[in-house]
Amino acid sequence: MTHFTDENPTVTSPAGAEGGTTVDVLTRGGELIHFVPANPAEMEYLITELTTLIEQMPAKMLELNERRYECERAWSRRRNTALAQHAKNNTVTVARALADVEALTEMEDLHNAKAAWHYADDTLKALTSKLYANLNINKGVQAAYNGYGVRR
Repeated sequence: MTHFTDENPTVTSPAGAEGGTTVDVLTRGGELIHFVPANPAEMEYLITELTTLIEQMPAKMLELNERRYECERAWSRRRNTALAQHAKNNTVTVARALADVEALTEMEDLHNAKAAWHYADDTLKALTSKLYANLNINKGVQAAYNGYGVRR
């Protein structure tokens, strides 16, 4: 397999490999976003890799979204349970504050899950933009190679 290197990342794992964790797919996406092809063969390979990753992203984003809602349900459950316990002996304001403190770890997990989903969404947008840009560049390269020295 061809190994591409850029000034920052080294791309070594094939995007076409099915499965992989969400982190692997996002890491691979980040590597491809920063990769700059040096010749038409690398351009074709990059287009193929980007297409494969874009096809994998919806399933990975669904996993992240499920995790996000799972965290939201856990936070809500923890906060509401604590709110019910503290509301018996305190004012509503104090009960909410105590419940929020008790549910702080769940809130942190929720924020992390939201951040992961938004990162995946931004990565998908960047991959799509990179793909369209490379398709346009590749069209010009092919026209230049096919049109040079050809009589019509």
